[in-house]
Amino acid sequence: MTAHRIVVALDARTRPGDLEAAAALAGGLGAELLGLFVEDLDLLHFAALPFAHEIGIASAERRPLDRDAIERTLQAQAAQVERDLAAAARRSAAAWAFRIARGLAAEELIAATVGATGRGLQLLLLGDGDSPAARWAEEARHRLAQSGAGPRLELVLAADLAALDAALHAGEPAVVVLRAGQSALSEPALRELLQQTAAPVLVLPARL
Repeated sequence: MTAHRIVVALDARTRPGDLEAAAALAGGLGAELLGLFVEDLDLLHFAALPFAHEIGIASAERRPLDRDAIERTLQAQAAQVERDLAAAARRSAAAWAFRIARGLAAEELIAATVGATGRGLQLLLLGDGDSPAARWAEEARHRLAQSGAGPRLELVLAADLAALDAALHAGEPAVVVLRAGQSALSEPALRELLQQTAAPVLVLPARL
């Protein structure tokens, strides 16, 4: 049995090295690696407001935000990370796909990872409550609860692979949430566990 899908969250901060471990994991499992670049809808809405301005880093000048320019920047960023994803997947012989979504990042990432879900979904996080991934998951739970979009999220912290194994075998709908810079991605024990459970995996950027 293999993992159904490994989704890697892509944005302007994604470095080529961040994709290597996710691609290697997907290749080893025979799972599809999906790179999802989410265009921040909140940013685009803000840029369209008449009072929206930005401050130039070099000039310190205040100027109106240009939504068209922001969209062009996002397109260029997406093209670059798609090239990086393709290169990483090729080196790991992993099947891959790339998609651009526009909306609430947490909702889009979770939907891409598990598809349609019921009312509840567990996010299984390897690590402790102070990890960047745990903080992202807590913010995702808060944002989805506010918007009423997507499933109701429950965060489950797994201190080690044994705890993650127990959580995965509890029978609840769940997603394993990892971070690109996390050493566990390259551990054979994690690969074996995912092979046994066919758990979907969401890989977050190394820099959150």
